[in-house]
Amino acid sequence: MSGSTTAGAPGKPDWRPRAVRCGLEVTLIVLSTTYLTLNLGSALLSGLVLVVGLLSTVVVLFWCLDDLVVDWVRYASSQAQRRRRRRKRMQRDRRRGSGDSEE
Repeated sequence: MSGSTTAGAPGKPDWRPRAVRCGLEVTLIVLSTTYLTLNLGSALLSGLVLVVGLLSTVVVLFWCLDDLVVDWVRYASSQAQRRRRRRKRMQRDRRRGSGDSEE
């Protein structure tokens, strides 16, 4: 889902598709964990399944958050590069403009 954009601002990462995907993945993990926990006879295995389910949920949440953060860092970096290029272009144009007026 890398590269999702909002309709209003081109290039800005959108959190909505990632939130939906993350929510669906967490729901699947929770439902699977609940089903396995209720159908296991052993308390030890039920506890183990609960712990694995909880850890899996946390991993999925942080994974989704990490993807979004990486996209925002990329976006901010590209914005800074554009500003630098624009500033250099303006300085170059000023120099050319001031050089032309002196002749």
